[in-house]
Amino acid sequence: MAGSSESFKERVHGLLRTSILDAAWERASDASWVHVRIADIAEDVGVSRQTVYNEFGTKDQLSMALFEREIERHMVGIEDLVARADRLDAALRSILNWLLSEADHHRLLKRMVTDSRAGGDVLVPVLTVRADRIIKPVRARLVEIVRGRWPDLRVDEATIASDLLVRFVLSQIVCPSDLDRSSLIEAMVGMAVGLQIPETAR
Repeated sequence: MAGSSESFKERVHGLLRTSILDAAWERASDASWVHVRIADIAEDVGVSRQTVYNEFGTKDQLSMALFEREIERHMVGIEDLVARADRLDAALRSILNWLLSEADHHRLLKRMVTDSRAGGDVLVPVLTVRADRIIKPVRARLVEIVRGRWPDLRVDEATIASDLLVRFVLSQIVCPSDLDRSSLIEAMVGMAVGLQIPETAR
């Protein structure tokens, strides 16, 4: 009975966190994060402001929880693409095409970039200067996923290739190139697959 009760509590707790994150996502997609108030998020969910603070801490921590949830969702998608690919180049091509297509239609990312160009958003720096929170974790997961599918890949080469790909996607989100996207993707795939690290650089 105690185990069942604990499981129920965990489910309720999970639903609470999901509801708060969903409300924060909607608010952040419709307005600059600087104008989003914890009180409004709490009202959307039907809980007290203190409940939101108790669950996530500061507003900055809530924003990071939003990013982490989005990252996890995309990592699941990447795992599926890698599992269905026969070759590494096909997997990387599919990953880049999918991620950039997702970014094109991602309401929160579009809001962040638009507001940042107008000088009014505080979330874009998370994509660019907070490597510890975005780039490094995603890179590590990507290396793990790709080497799980192709274990003969060396860790150092997989790590550098993954770093290049993650930074390329972020750059296209924050400051998209005016060059043909397909050509850019092919160039990135070619670089990643053909990467060779000299012995002296290892």
